[in-house]
Amino acid sequence: KAYVEPGEAIGATGAQSISEPGTQMTLKTFHFAGVSSMNVTLGVPRLKEIINASKVISTPIITATLVQDDNKVGARVVKAGIEKTTLGEISEYIKEVYAPGKCYVTVQLDMNAIEQLKLSIDAFTVRTSILRGARGQTRPAVLRGLKDQHVKVKKGSKSKLRIYVPERSERGNASATAPVYFVMQALKVALPLVIVQGIATVNRAVINEEDKDGRASYHLLVEGCGLSAVMGSNGVDGHHTTTNHIIEVEQTLGVEAARIKISSEISYIMGAYGIGIDSRHLLLLSDVMTFKGEVLGITRFGVSKMRESVLMLASFEKTTDHLFDAAVHGRSDAIVGVSECIIMGIPIPLGTGLFKLLKRATAPVKRTAPKSALKGLLLGGVAPSFG
Repeated sequence: KAYVEPGEAIGATGAQSISEPGTQMTLKTFHFAGVSSMNVTLGVPRLKEIINASKVISTPIITATLVQDDNKVGARVVKAGIEKTTLGEISEYIKEVYAPGKCYVTVQLDMNAIEQLKLSIDAFTVRTSILRGARGQTRPAVLRGLKDQHVKVKKGSKSKLRIYVPERSERGNASATAPVYFVMQALKVALPLVIVQGIATVNRAVINEEDKDGRASYHLLVEGCGLSAVMGSNGVDGHHTTTNHIIEVEQTLGVEAARIKISSEISYIMGAYGIGIDSRHLLLLSDVMTFKGEVLGITRFGVSKMRESVLMLASFEKTTDHLFDAAVHGRSDAIVGVSECIIMGIPIPLGTGLFKLLKRATAPVKRTAPKSALKGLLLGGVAPSFG
């Protein structure tokens, strides 16, 4: 019997079927999809992140499918384009030089490491990164003060740069009075952190190998945020790229994708402990969280956006605040939900209390006895029998 009877308390049933198995879960992390170097938060903390619709989660992981998934060298090239690479990771040395005429910092790139990592970097691209910075990143003041003439590539070389200290007249307001030595130290601290390739919000990427119909298949596991940037990277199949960050799915792909992701993520968490939940209960939860057109957590902030009822919000959290606020603004309550009916002592509109039985009432009919019967009684005669 697949259909639910009208008036069934499906909310309570669904809530119990999800929360009761949650009491059997342990608080620990698991290795993600067989990759020993990458952990993912599971159990109650992960369930809490999903139901509260957290904007910051502990282990955001993007699973990126490759266009060419049978080539490991190709996978390394795609990985190099996504993974955040800083100048400090690919340089042999960063030295300070104090010359009589000019003071500068010299950078020597490690071309062997760049070749092995399959990076498309040379001194000219590094120069552009130092001067322009990565998109969406706030650069230190000492780097913002550098102009084109202060960063030079050594003539005839693709691996050596010089970064000159700007003259006092050329510097910004913050470091205009600072001695040259302090500016040099600030440059030496800031330069190794310059992002020269990759997505700034991605910490690292791991190539994961799977056996697919007897052949090796490769895909990337990307630790960090930036789903839209990863989907748009060269060599990544954007149609089959997913993340476990619900809010990012909503921002990138829309609320319907987030709705499906909520139920699939909870199902995945429970599956890690060998617990199965009926998909209808999970879909009910995801519907409740997304029916307003955005992902709302089951917190006092989310519930206040979902429900208009004052008494229902007062019964959830911050009782006095909600009641005072409603009194000040003169709000009214229809008393139709479960919480409001319990507070007011009215039968709950569930089960047999769902419908109201109305009886059509008509004016009462006066019955009068026939005149012949009355006549017999008055004269002392025998009253005729009726029927």
